[in-house]
Amino acid sequence: QPQGFFGNIVSGVFAAETARSRNESANRRLTVLLCFKDTVCICYDIWSWGGYGSDGNNQDPASLASFNYTSLRLRNRARRIMEHLFTAEALECLETLIETWRKSNAMSTHSPSASVLHLLHALDGSRPKNTIPAIFNAIYSRTNPVALEPTRKSTLTSNLSDTELVAFLVEYARSLEDDAMDEIWIDCMTFLRDVLANPFPHRQTLPKLLEFAAILGEKVDNTIFGEQRRMRRELGDVFARLLTATFTTKPLGFSQDAPQTAHLEKASLDTDRSILNPERRRHASSDDIVIILQSVVPNLPKILLDPDRIIGAATTISTNVITPLFRSRSFPDNVTKSTLKLLYGLSRLPNAPKSWKKDISDGFNDPKFFSTSLDLVEDGWVPLLKQWVIADKDRIPDLLSRLTSPTSAGILFGVGASSARLEADRKTQLNLRRIALLILAAAEDALVTNLAGLEDKLVELMTATAASSPSSTTRAEVYMVLRALILKTSAVHLTSLWPAINSELQSSISSVLSGEQSDVYNNLSILQACKLLDVLLTIAPDEFQLHEWLFITDTIDAVYKPSNWNPVALADKLSERMGDTASTPSTHIAVTATSASVSQGSRRPLLDLIGTKVLPKEELVGKVLKPFFSQLSIYAFESTYSMGEPDRQACTKGLLADIFDDTTMAG
Repeated sequence: QPQGFFGNIVSGVFAAETARSRNESANRRLTVLLCFKDTVCICYDIWSWGGYGSDGNNQDPASLASFNYTSLRLRNRARRIMEHLFTAEALECLETLIETWRKSNAMSTHSPSASVLHLLHALDGSRPKNTIPAIFNAIYSRTNPVALEPTRKSTLTSNLSDTELVAFLVEYARSLEDDAMDEIWIDCMTFLRDVLANPFPHRQTLPKLLEFAAILGEKVDNTIFGEQRRMRRELGDVFARLLTATFTTKPLGFSQDAPQTAHLEKASLDTDRSILNPERRRHASSDDIVIILQSVVPNLPKILLDPDRIIGAATTISTNVITPLFRSRSFPDNVTKSTLKLLYGLSRLPNAPKSWKKDISDGFNDPKFFSTSLDLVEDGWVPLLKQWVIADKDRIPDLLSRLTSPTSAGILFGVGASSARLEADRKTQLNLRRIALLILAAAEDALVTNLAGLEDKLVELMTATAASSPSSTTRAEVYMVLRALILKTSAVHLTSLWPAINSELQSSISSVLSGEQSDVYNNLSILQACKLLDVLLTIAPDEFQLHEWLFITDTIDAVYKPSNWNPVALADKLSERMGDTASTPSTHIAVTATSASVSQGSRRPLLDLIGTKVLPKEELVGKVLKPFFSQLSIYAFESTYSMGEPDRQACTKGLLADIFDDTTMAG
């Protein structure tokens, strides 16, 4: 390869000079380099301003036409100068543009980073067959300069790390046309094999190189050049070795035990500081391997082709990424949306390995699972659990087999009996919440075949008392399961459950003013019973409409009460016994919620604004139940005749919030 411009002007000139003159010559050479870089930056600024930096919205047509003509001439002149600069020193030009690209990505500027890629595609001297080898040389100059000939080394005047160069390589490869693979295939395969021959210097960039190989596989899949079978086999072998090397060398920025990925997703990087701090920039741009694998996994069939290799790669990813995260002491705090999307991608692979099911089972059955954040549940866990239920039909029967019937036989008194009952309550609560979550995650009526067994277990648990094991503490979770069934099961399949639901609602709600059943219905159970009634009135199943008069006044009397009105509905009776609360602040909140929900054109639960925090009974009655019962009938009447659709999403979100509130569980 001929020497570059800067190699020529200094070659052999200073061989016999003293140390001082060599320093002076080096300074002069550095000055030339910096001037060269400034020239490239100025030309790029002119070129990008003409195409990306102008705002012609405020110009009249004549001025806009004049501006476009002038900017076009300036862009063409800048492009021609850049052509000569690339001919003189391609690597220095390219590194300068990559540095500009990195700054544009990191800071909000008027010049988008995409303009750098557009410029490279527009220059004749920066065709892919020239640019790709130059990027490889720039990477080697920072990771393993000994492997390069002196004429191919970078001067390192650009403030770039190897990880930033590989990040640009990935973006540049993604922007190329599929037909360009014919020009760069041999260079890319040679580079990747060299990396695999000595992967340790490239340990920080291996995850990104894995993404680069996946892009090559995706583009080759769209072309027909060369010997396709041999090329695909070659790429599959390189990708499999890269995947193994990635987990063998373990990039310094990736730790499976520390919840680093969660912090990266929750907080954006301080871009200015990351630019000034090379070490921080190095770790930030090494990229979370989970995010990279998430984008790579869907393309595994295009890259590896062979089903055995696909299964092997999926198993490797699961073993090295998913399993350690789920078994870590910091679970579930170390799990992010990217982790769950990666696991979802593994589950969608053809002939997916069984390891993904075990990973989900381990996380789902972990007692700490219900401390997961609600956003992560909605966006990550629910779609994943839906896929799990489809693939494994035995999930609900397995959970039902763990539920034990309440019994008082053999229970002793004392500390041991209390701890045993507490443990039984907690296990039952966890399993009931798991069942409710799977019902919500599954498609509508997907679990109808398990409905008979589930109904028997729920009816058994409704007989629990304060002295049984499990005790009546589990009633709140029973009501959560019923809410999930109402949201995800057609009313025709719930016919046999209505007598039990009506009886439970009447008993639990009536216990608000009765001290006789306070040992059976605690505050949380009463609140969950009210939420169950609220959801029933919002969804309004056909079968329940025949019985709703037992709980609310469903006529015009709910709005305009007659002078001799004697309430029959349970909610109105309780409201009357509790007294008029129209002037209390909590009632004002309820009225506001009613008006807002009705005006939005959708029926939402009245208790949306009320959480499941355990309150003393007097406070629960005064702040929650009084406004709820006093407004329930009129709210249901107005919602019904406003012809609004039930807001199932709001109902589902409220139930998920209750399921994942681990502060309301025993122990």
